Amino acid sequence: MDRKPFDSTVCIRIGPQSTMREVKSTKGACECLIDWPQAQRGPAYRDAVDACNAAISGNGTAEAARAAFILAADESGMLASEKTMR
Repeated sequence: MDRKPFDSTVCIRIGPQSTMREVKSTKGACECLIDWPQAQRGPAYRDAVDACNAAISGNGTAEAARAAFILAADESGMLASEKTMR
């Protein structure tokens, strides 16, 4: 799977201990989406899965996947921050 790097890192808090995860690519976003809590899998989650799969298959962009991932994290209250990668 091609990593398809994001322009900047997205940080989320996931799990019962609110573990911080830095997501730097569509591959990383897909890994987080697999671990996403069932109770927080709403419409934005489904859109993020679709956008990440599209980017990986070459039918979408990493930027669109990142934007959809941010919306899903924000909707579920898991978005911690966005950091500029240097």
